[in-house]
Amino acid sequence: MKTRIAMIAVCALAATAAVADTIDAQYIEVAGGSNASHLRVGGGTYYAGHMVHEYTSGPRQGERFSTFCIDFSEYANTDNATYDIIDVASAPVVDGGATPYGQATADRINAVVANAAALGWIDGRLQADTQQTDYIAKMGAIQAAIWEAFGSPVHLNSSRTHDDLADYYAILTDPQTYDEQARLQGLRAMVAPNQQDMLYVVPLPPAAFAGAGLLMGIAGVRTVRRRRNG
Repeated sequence: MKTRIAMIAVCALAATAAVADTIDAQYIEVAGGSNASHLRVGGGTYYAGHMVHEYTSGPRQGERFSTFCIDFSEYANTDNATYDIIDVASAPVVDGGATPYGQATADRINAVVANAAALGWIDGRLQADTQQTDYIAKMGAIQAAIWEAFGSPVHLNSSRTHDDLADYYAILTDPQTYDEQARLQGLRAMVAPNQQDMLYVVPLPPAAFAGAGLLMGIAGVRTVRRRRNG
């Protein structure tokens, strides 16, 4: 029982530490600009890839970060915006209302980025080495899989879709290696009216990791002692 209590405390600590309220940020561009990967979705052709943003207030003001779009109902514009950080399952936030994705769709979206991280294309905060081989195509493939995860009609075989994006999409979603249960910790949505909603990772602060490690250590010791005494 004590071990279970310790584990519950770890989960509660992680959940508390992972919550953020809002961020102020401005959309800059899709990585690569006009050289970003092209993807046919429905009856249109879109740039697909890493969406570059910049914090416009707070301790990280001026710092840029890249993410992925989870909203096909709004346009990305360069106006400064205050984004709410919410569960992906509760997105998108669309002017006039929208049906939330729900947990099943949120899990599919999370699995995409978790598998991309497992391949080393992005890290646990959705950031990437822009000097890696075929960076633009890999980010386009991730975006394509995310759009597909929430029901967008993605056409990988279209002549309008870049071949290298399609090739990396096949690698990312290979049924022999793709793990549908993979999850990226701290994944949330950053949402604002009249802005495309994006993915966002809320990291655990170092103090939270230290506390969690201590509790895990205590739980592990108690488990070992119980086995020895039993």
